[in-house]
Amino acid sequence: MPGPKVTKKIVVIEADDYGGIRIPSAKAYIKLKNAGVDIDASRYNLLDTLEDTADLAALFETLSSVKDHNGHAAVMTPFVNVANPDFDKVKAGNYQTYFYEPFTTTYQKYGRDAAMMTIWKQGMAAGIFTPELHGKEHISVQPWMQQLQKGNSQLLTAFNEGFVAVNNIDGVHAYAQEFRPEFYFTNSSQKEFLHTSIQQGVQLFKEIFGYLPTSFTPSNSHFHPDFEQTVYNAGVKFLSVGHNNPYSTDTGELAFKKYTFNQGIKSNVLNFYIRNCAFEPNDPAYKNIDITMQQVAAAFSNKKPAIISTHRVNFGGVINTKNRDKGLKELQYLLQNIVKRWPDVVFMSNSDMVKELKN
Repeated sequence: MPGPKVTKKIVVIEADDYGGIRIPSAKAYIKLKNAGVDIDASRYNLLDTLEDTADLAALFETLSSVKDHNGHAAVMTPFVNVANPDFDKVKAGNYQTYFYEPFTTTYQKYGRDAAMMTIWKQGMAAGIFTPELHGKEHISVQPWMQQLQKGNSQLLTAFNEGFVAVNNIDGVHAYAQEFRPEFYFTNSSQKEFLHTSIQQGVQLFKEIFGYLPTSFTPSNSHFHPDFEQTVYNAGVKFLSVGHNNPYSTDTGELAFKKYTFNQGIKSNVLNFYIRNCAFEPNDPAYKNIDITMQQVAAAFSNKKPAIISTHRVNFGGVINTKNRDKGLKELQYLLQNIVKRWPDVVFMSNSDMVKELKN
């Protein structure tokens, strides 16, 4: 585990995909399947939708139930996609121009409680829900728009249900199927749109939450080095990356940049960090907390913060309350075991954790 060290046993939980759309409802999934749309039966397409007040209230109760030796409750840092497509406007423009809306507007269109953002702010005020940036949209906007303009029938059917992640589209790179990585592009002329998306995303984040994000985790960990300076210039200081991070070439193929040995803390530049633990309790491969506990132990033994990667889908109950119940039960069990094994552990937000990093 190369990279910055810390002097404390710090646990950070970073949860991706908050704010962004996936499947609108269970009925929409069934309707699309019956219409012959190629939609994978993944945990995301079956269970992941915009959170509601019950999801957040249950999550906050779970986090508050476990405290570190300082009496601080567990913290989750949601990495937020701050915008979604405005389907009505895109359709009205005959798919020629892309329009977006803040995720707070999408809440209204999904019929979520008007108190949604009040609940967010309660979690923020309590210090247990500390948003950072996951990008503007969790969508490969330009390739998606190109296929809509070509009149792809499956995409248009899905579009009418407010769904994007269609699979097996002819002419789309295997990596970009379902149109999930925001920074996937097929030629260099598309970079300008993405530079602008970073700026818009940071600005929208600030308008919604009242502060600049400290860290940015690109969707699907897909990010071209050419965008790094734009992130820093927008006011974001840290970029979450993978050891071998994929990015698009100018022909739409994949290349990789290694970040393992590029995590030193420097002044006046964008800094990088790599998550080192994973917790996905509704993944079909998940058995118990043992692997996550082993990863936390490895982080601590190497004097690293335990940065636990997870996703909203693990804690969502809008489509199936049993999914939320299981995910939160496993999360509570994990946190309880961490505190029991390491009594001097400290729960932190992402923004507090990065302040502790030292070369």
